[in-house]
Amino acid sequence: MSENARVLQLSGLPENARACVSLLSEKDGVDLYEFRMVLPEPAVPSPVTVSWEEDMIGILSLWTPLGSRERAIHQWFAASESVSRFSFGAPLLCTVGPNGTNAATVAVSDADIPVTLRFYVDDLPQRDKVVYSVEFFSDPCDALSEYSALIRVDTRAIPYSECIMSVSGWWKECGYVIPPCPSPAEDPLYSSWYNFHQAPDQARLTADLRIAAQLGFRTVILDDGWQFDGPSSGSYSTCGEWLVAESKFPDFRGFIRDVHELGMKLLVWFTVPFIGEDSTLRSRFEGKYLSYSKISRAYVLDPRYPSVRNQIISVYRRFLEDYDIDGFKLDFVDSFRMGDLASAFNSGMDCASVDEAVKKLMTEIVSQLDAIKPGLLFEYRKHYIGPDINRFGNMLRVGDCAYDALTNRIGIIDLRLLNYPVAVHSDMLFWSKDEALTLCARQLLNILFGVPQISVILADSTEPQRTLLKHYLDYWTRNRELLLHGAFRAQEPELNYTCVSAENTEKRITVLYTERPYVFDGLDSDVFVSGSENGLVLENVSEGFAEAEFFDCLGRSAGRAELAPGEIRRVPVPAEGMLNVRAGKGPRK
Repeated sequence: MSENARVLQLSGLPENARACVSLLSEKDGVDLYEFRMVLPEPAVPSPVTVSWEEDMIGILSLWTPLGSRERAIHQWFAASESVSRFSFGAPLLCTVGPNGTNAATVAVSDADIPVTLRFYVDDLPQRDKVVYSVEFFSDPCDALSEYSALIRVDTRAIPYSECIMSVSGWWKECGYVIPPCPSPAEDPLYSSWYNFHQAPDQARLTADLRIAAQLGFRTVILDDGWQFDGPSSGSYSTCGEWLVAESKFPDFRGFIRDVHELGMKLLVWFTVPFIGEDSTLRSRFEGKYLSYSKISRAYVLDPRYPSVRNQIISVYRRFLEDYDIDGFKLDFVDSFRMGDLASAFNSGMDCASVDEAVKKLMTEIVSQLDAIKPGLLFEYRKHYIGPDINRFGNMLRVGDCAYDALTNRIGIIDLRLLNYPVAVHSDMLFWSKDEALTLCARQLLNILFGVPQISVILADSTEPQRTLLKHYLDYWTRNRELLLHGAFRAQEPELNYTCVSAENTEKRITVLYTERPYVFDGLDSDVFVSGSENGLVLENVSEGFAEAEFFDCLGRSAGRAELAPGEIRRVPVPAEGMLNVRAGKGPRK
């Protein structure tokens, strides 16, 4: 890219609008632009795009907050996108070059307004260019007469992860201050979702939680199904009243007491926007819905009405006051958006846009519940991952990916790169009692750098599986501070992160997710080998001898090795096992 050659262009301006894009600053490869628009009178703005070209050089892949396995570089007719609004996504996009070097990281200061960032190869004109763009007002928003936002373009030739992680600090400067999460948000968590689905049972669940507490779990989420009688339906047709089903929990207060006596905290699941088609409340909110889903068999409430927000909040207040739970899993917040049942703005509403109403709802939920019981835990899920909405949550979980270790790994790392002071949780691990132990271990190693959640019936699991889980949780808990708060690095994003590490001045923990050597530089290291059964090639580049001990997936010692300075050797680390390597004192006699 030639210096100072970037030209930003505007397109799609409303008639009679005045707009400009100005360069505010350029420092050490980070350029800051301001987009400003003025309308002659308040109006809902149509989409306006700011775009620019860069040279088609040194770009290998793409990163977006919700990209998951999609790293492809697309052409002009199907641009790659990062969609953002208050309750969905985050306004950030990064292109990555060779060796994980940043090509360009683009971010927008406004995390509330609907914005779509795009990137594509502009191959049609054949001028060897790529195009970046920011489309403001990509969905309907409140009427406005003037608007401004900042666009940050970071082209520093440093690791892509450093550029992405630096955006959170800039967002903080823009006013999105996320409070630090309480320590219990980072405790290992047991979920009733995949193992019970919509049919939790007080006796069976309590028995399983006794095992979970012995293994090291300190939090439990009671997921969907506690609020209606009968087996799993696969739908949300009964959501609305939020009364505990006595057939499943004949003594709900007793259940909560048992959970607390086990030293665990209890969160309860609620789907925030839904009123089921079979709910007695359905007719009460007729005309106050945004959409209806045949799959979920539920309506999405319109939070622009104060009466709707009051209904939602009153449920949570009642539940907290009646049962003294420790937090809430607030699900499907990203379902709040304009749909075919949405009404035009009217006198019964106090917000013109859905996103503004959702922001008001989340603010009211947290403030009112905190007044009743400070320090509550709130679990969010992909896709509501923006820096503004996460001011109201403290646990951010990977989206549903039961039994999919790779997707879980990608999700954790993508969320970690956002660099929020919230606890990043895995999706719940799920395996069969007949599953091979090494494949259970592989699932665990793929979530090492996030807070572990699990959703298996522990009473039905094999003794080796429980032993594995106990060993893993013991190790994870001992090293929690380093794993979650050490200097974090995820290599080769285009290959779904083949090597991930966290370190401090005393130790480094690394997981190799593919066949590759480990280079020991003198810093004490735990190196896990996942996905390879051929051991590990270890290279000692330190100035002294290296002493290594390797362990199987259950933590049992499987051998030792010693390497002289400059020596390279394959050591037989067992499948899904660990190598501990540290500075030695010299060759053994």
